[in-house]
Amino acid sequence: MRSFDEILADLLSAVLAKTPFTNLNPGAALRGILEALASGLAGLYQLVRTVSGALFIQTATGSWLDLKAREVGVRRLVAKQAQIRLTFGRGAPATQDTLIPAGTIVRSRKDAAGRSTRFLTDNDVSLQTGQSATYVTATAEAAGATGNVGPATVTLIVTPISGIETVTNVDREGIPYLAQEGADAESDRAFRERAIGKWETLGVGGTRGAYHAWALSVPGVQAAMVLDDAPYGPGTVGVVVLGTNGAPTPQLLDDVKAFIRPRQPLTAQLVVSSATITPVALGLTIWRLATADQAAVDTAIRIALAGFSDGLQLGEGLIRARLVAAVMAVDGVYNVTVDAPNADVPATPAEFLDVDAQTATLVHRVKGRIYQDRVQAPAGEVVPMIEPIDKTVWDF
Repeated sequence: MRSFDEILADLLSAVLAKTPFTNLNPGAALRGILEALASGLAGLYQLVRTVSGALFIQTATGSWLDLKAREVGVRRLVAKQAQIRLTFGRGAPATQDTLIPAGTIVRSRKDAAGRSTRFLTDNDVSLQTGQSATYVTATAEAAGATGNVGPATVTLIVTPISGIETVTNVDREGIPYLAQEGADAESDRAFRERAIGKWETLGVGGTRGAYHAWALSVPGVQAAMVLDDAPYGPGTVGVVVLGTNGAPTPQLLDDVKAFIRPRQPLTAQLVVSSATITPVALGLTIWRLATADQAAVDTAIRIALAGFSDGLQLGEGLIRARLVAAVMAVDGVYNVTVDAPNADVPATPAEFLDVDAQTATLVHRVKGRIYQDRVQAPAGEVVPMIEPIDKTVWDF
């Protein structure tokens, strides 16, 4: 791939070497012609690069990837709306029947980014006389993973209903409030993985790759792990599923079973189960340069931690050295120590480590000069300070 400047430099050199023209300064007529020619050639190079990359599933992107994947019968998964279970209620038992019509709009509280999600009830439901609560499912107004709201966050009634005072989304009687995971449109990376995995499904016998590709073909599945070493006895295959909201809903597990069973070998016994979600709390002490703004560094570190968390795979452990490397790449960070966890965290094949960057504890320190990082002990012995003095100082 050659840039415009490289092509123009070659053209100018060739004209000077092979013609009597010497006025090639900016604004000269011949220079303008050469620049137009260089621009066209640079565009041609870019077109060749784009087309050559689009010829292979491994390198195609966007709509080019869609076209290549269709050659093997795979289409990109579209965004999916979340569905939740709502509890409508009032402080005292109702004195008359109150209808909550289908299409009643509620929304969640705003998150840290100032966003909220609206939901519309799916069916008519009534709060009967003498009752103080009733239940109904609702679907997110917009498709996407943003519909996977947290518990007790949908608390605002947009469509007022006389006699109804509260709404919330909480688990009840062992039934989770999230009925169906919302999912974003499939990314190029995930789509490419499925398209390549299609070849595994064309053989006879149901390979490990085939089960993996089948599981990922179900909307709402974020990741899957195949246990093909007869985990539940001879002839059994285990498929562990991670949903877009973490632990998959029972509905998603049923969807995975329903998709795989018609395609698997008749002799295999399939067991589909949820991944084990293990929260991992992070605690870091950050030494930043004196010229770096604390708020900007804090934000950048949390973005880096979110990227680190998103990169963790199902069954992958947390390696503290990689965590340190991710934070050290942030501008303004001089050093970092990991206070929690105090050791690498292993994970089983069916386990997913949930690292929340927003709740990570970050202790900020300013890197000082050598004499500011040391203190005199009572006996006169010079020992390092545990915590550097927080001052605006120069790095050394």
